[in-house]
Amino acid sequence: MHESSQASFKRSVRLPRTGRFAEGAIMIVLVLTLLNDIPLAITIGTGRVLVALGGADGRLPLSHLPQLLQAELREGTQGTLADADLGLRLLAALPTVLHAVTVTAAAILLIGILYRVALGRPFSSEVLRRWRWLTAVLLIGGVLQSLADTGAILYLSLHIGLLTAGSMPREDIVSFLGGDYSIISTNAPQWPIPILLGGIIALALGVAFRAGAQLVEEADGVV
Repeated sequence: MHESSQASFKRSVRLPRTGRFAEGAIMIVLVLTLLNDIPLAITIGTGRVLVALGGADGRLPLSHLPQLLQAELREGTQGTLADADLGLRLLAALPTVLHAVTVTAAAILLIGILYRVALGRPFSSEVLRRWRWLTAVLLIGGVLQSLADTGAILYLSLHIGLLTAGSMPREDIVSFLGGDYSIISTNAPQWPIPILLGGIIALALGVAFRAGAQLVEEADGVV
């Protein structure tokens, strides 16, 4: 019911040329983001490419994990990401999933704001509420993505002995990683700066729109 009312609302509103351009740009960013994030999350979680042609081995190397800078197998040994611990793969894929969800929610909110501004109601309560939601989605989504990436790195580091005073049993590390690696180098936690910056910009715009709404109310009171 909500989706049908939303669709009929959009059909009843015609965006100006600049608004249509903005909507198109938002949709392009969303589609490109999903085309990148969804396959990436699947390949990290499964440890395999989406399509292996010609009977090729579709298993990916452990270095495919975004949380790793380097992963080199000991000479004469074998191991792939598909052989690694399932929890590690799922945790490693979580930041990418959160990124896709955050961008999707932000795009929906931005397009909703565009259509309501096109109605000549830029300072309405609905627009102001969507600015608050957009700010929360971007800032909270960005922080959660960074925390998820940090958690994946800590989980990896803990199970390969980087956070323990004593050395982990080699057989436990081999079992966890799915192979005998001579060199393992972890990445630093990644902060999604563009998303967080977008949240700060949305916060500033929300403040400006609320100030505009207050001026409109004061002007109506004078009239």
